[in-house]
Amino acid sequence: MTTTPPTDFDAEAIGWRPFFQDQLTPEELAGQSQPARVCRVQARRCHVWSPRGQHALAINIFGEAGLPAVGDWLVLDPKKKQPPRRLDRFSTLTRQAPGAKFATQTLAANVDTLFVVTACNEDFNVGRIERYLALAAEAGTQPVLVLTKADLAEDPQTYVDQAKALDQALPVECLDTRDPDQLAPLCQRCGPGQTVAALGSSGVGKSTLINSLTGAEQATGEVRADDNKGKHTTTARSLHRMADGGVLVDLPGIRELQLTEAAAGLDETFAEITALAARCKFRNCTHTNEPGCAIRRALDTQQLDPRRWENYRKLRGEQSQFTQTKAAYEKREDRKVIRKKDQRRLDQEHREDGF
Repeated sequence: MTTTPPTDFDAEAIGWRPFFQDQLTPEELAGQSQPARVCRVQARRCHVWSPRGQHALAINIFGEAGLPAVGDWLVLDPKKKQPPRRLDRFSTLTRQAPGAKFATQTLAANVDTLFVVTACNEDFNVGRIERYLALAAEAGTQPVLVLTKADLAEDPQTYVDQAKALDQALPVECLDTRDPDQLAPLCQRCGPGQTVAALGSSGVGKSTLINSLTGAEQATGEVRADDNKGKHTTTARSLHRMADGGVLVDLPGIRELQLTEAAAGLDETFAEITALAARCKFRNCTHTNEPGCAIRRALDTQQLDPRRWENYRKLRGEQSQFTQTKAAYEKREDRKVIRKKDQRRLDQEHREDGF
């Protein structure tokens, strides 16, 4: 699916707002600087929408600190006297990058609403949904749970009830993505100036949903009958115009979503556990066998769902592991910097001594 650039560049319609305007320097305001939004990122270049239309920029001009992500806003100098400047983000969706090497991966930037897409079939998994909700909460993005393939389910209301049990305030839309009338509640969140991202596993009907919202013709993949799994039909993150005026970030199907630093997101997603932990007798309670543990008491009296507690513990454990791995990685990187500085100093001393 190719990105669909605005026919007439309207920065406000595609997400420009006072938050970004206030970051412009007096020189940028007085000069000929132009805003541009990143619509696609590849290995060596990123594509942007700007008053010039859609065009590409080389990644290496940004330097290491300011690499862009889909959804970022840049300030371009039309005279190309300096590299584009990436503006601060109001929200960032991140995960641990797949693979053995430690790294974080930015999925999308400056997203207002996250459509968490799952199907009314074997793909539905409340533990995975909680993981997505923690991601959205940490990013400061409004989550909306989109239950697809409702027309194929015997009793789609059971999926709605399970989702609502996680959080009664969570917006849940259960629909057939091919029916335009059923998309109306989602379209209300897709107006001019709004940025929406769609995230979910392969085979849940995300591509069909995106086609309906954008009017595009993205390829849709077959789903295996034995396990309801699908093939990736989206292979790269990209930004697209929606029929109702906003923009949508299309994200590849997620096989693995390892959270990064999401302590606040977990506290918000598991608010009842956070509240219980605050009532424990001891501040450093491990919730195992300490007297006066509010968590254990709630579990014993069935006031706390054991499944919720176990998933919370699992995600907290991942957080602890991420923090330790990050600290070790940063320590190694600091040592590399020190060694390079020492080597440069020794080389300089040798040259001065005539070696």
